[in-house]
Amino acid sequence: MAVRYLILKHVSLGYGILLKREPNDIGRVFFADDKTTKNIVLSHPLLSVAENISLSKFVSLGLYEGLFDAATKQKATDYLDGAIKNMHLSENECYGSIMGQKEYSFRISIDTNSFVTLSCSCPVSEPCKHLYAAFLTIKKLIDPKGEKIAPIINANEKTFKDLLERYLYLRGGDNIPLVSKISYQIKGLESATTFINELLAYYQRGQYKARVINDILSPLFFNEHNVENFQKIMESADENVKTMLTEARNNYEVLRDELEKRRGVTRKANLYNILIAPNCDSLIELLKHAEENFSEERLASQVMMEYIKYQDLTIEQIAALKDCYLFQMNHRYYMQDLFSSPAKNRLSIYLLLFDELPLDDNKIRQIPLEYFLKVAPYSNDKSRYVQIVYANMDNLKEEDYPLVAELLVGVALQHDYIDERTIRLAIELSKKIPSGSFISELVDQNIRRPKKSRMR
Repeated sequence: MAVRYLILKHVSLGYGILLKREPNDIGRVFFADDKTTKNIVLSHPLLSVAENISLSKFVSLGLYEGLFDAATKQKATDYLDGAIKNMHLSENECYGSIMGQKEYSFRISIDTNSFVTLSCSCPVSEPCKHLYAAFLTIKKLIDPKGEKIAPIINANEKTFKDLLERYLYLRGGDNIPLVSKISYQIKGLESATTFINELLAYYQRGQYKARVINDILSPLFFNEHNVENFQKIMESADENVKTMLTEARNNYEVLRDELEKRRGVTRKANLYNILIAPNCDSLIELLKHAEENFSEERLASQVMMEYIKYQDLTIEQIAALKDCYLFQMNHRYYMQDLFSSPAKNRLSIYLLLFDELPLDDNKIRQIPLEYFLKVAPYSNDKSRYVQIVYANMDNLKEEDYPLVAELLVGVALQHDYIDERTIRLAIELSKKIPSGSFISELVDQNIRRPKKSRMR
């Protein structure tokens, strides 16, 4: 059985899937937002064929729900616990086998024309329980937005099991961020031991080839803490663990050699070095390289997202990233990741990323003055910080004077016209540092100008 459905988009009703074409160009469409089926004129100007729909987005929107009746969905619950085998999932395709009365093969794919194709080798002529079980399994592997692998915070046995299952299902470029998540979850010797024991089960069963195990394990050696932990594990481990770790370490040395020889900026070795080591300079190099290579833009954006999520970025690093075109284009989409990252308490990073101040004056008063002074040098419009600094003149410390002077210099360089607030701030600062030549010049040129003689 193989059936095809067209994915549509309505301006007000959202995404839908065409279930059946009726006479007079009427179509039965299942709309994801309200989970209902409606009859609609297919030539309606507000309706069009959807674009850029990936399989993960199709699943996260819940469009597949309209393809199955209630009875089929109920029967599918029997196939959710270990029935699906050898499942492979990529951006626009999923295939594998599922155990029913006998073993059936299934395939789900979305093409560039926005057609989704469902096929199963079972005798049912319509979308079957096996396919619905496959959709539910895919849903577990993606986050609600369908854009990335859902983050997992607690490092425990279940966490590593879930991450490994997702990695083994995602055979493609999308597994690189998963390795980053695994590395992030390994906090010490205890969690490293838990991970190795969980991975060893797959290794001993021979369920996956040694190359696949090495693809998971060897990149983790880029993190020096993991190297120390794995070495301690080897000192008291059995032969199976020693063999597995030795193979992975040898594979890591090959990756490291690739990186040192710089054979290609987008090679896996460099990506692992960025995400796991980590290395902000390498990330900037990757982003700038992708600006000129459109085919690598998606991968670079994905790596940037993972880097932001787990690193405690400094203002200097954010400023360097901000100069990259891809970062400027995408950073607003990743703010939620940033606010759950180690840098979440740095309000200066919030200010710097958006290059704007909160509209609420109460929020401004809650932000320490030092944050504004640190961010101002990197701002594209420094004049916005003058009012805040002027309002906090009484709180200025002597060590803040150079930063305020730098702010005034930046405003003068950015703007031909110096407004009244900037002049007032310059006057107040000139009283505190009379030796500041630039401040004196700014005051003299704008305030102490000789008055014009009156016309008689």
